[in-house]
Amino acid sequence: MRKPMMYGVMTHLHIPHNGNVLMVRKPQKGKDPNSGLCTLPGGKLEPEEKGLKSLKGRLEAAVRETEQETGLCILNPTLRGTVLFDNNERIFDNWPDAPDYLVHIVSSNHYSGNLLKKGDGEEIPFWVNQYNIPHLPQSAGDSLIYDWIRWHQKPFFGVIKHKGKEIDLEGSFVDFL
Repeated sequence: MRKPMMYGVMTHLHIPHNGNVLMVRKPQKGKDPNSGLCTLPGGKLEPEEKGLKSLKGRLEAAVRETEQETGLCILNPTLRGTVLFDNNERIFDNWPDAPDYLVHIVSSNHYSGNLLKKGDGEEIPFWVNQYNIPHLPQSAGDSLIYDWIRWHQKPFFGVIKHKGKEIDLEGSFVDFL
């Protein structure tokens, strides 16, 4: 039986003048591929935010999820890329039979508001210099996304495939549009 597809957004809020990127440290919990790790703010899409006619919904979801997790309201969000996490052969310690995830990456360089000490669900938001991101505890798939965002200015579509707990580098790819 095929598992249902999940849909989500991640927000890359980057401040060019100081090189900082907004991130969150996720709490330890089951059924979360980023449990206990550092990642970009984001979350699941509501049913009405999916589909071919819902670009505005994905941007609104990125604003909502970022504000809930960090207290900051992103301004002028743009869709930067889309990533399919192909979890068919992936093994999670805390999530048996994880579904595939289609995640829209939204970018912004502007925001308003003040950073929370802890976000909704007890995420801990923080700023980090973009050059220090590789040194943070993070999922291997997220580190690929950061490279795609950081080194390429073009929109992209990527697939991150796993074999067990490791990334399948032959089955993973990115296309820059």
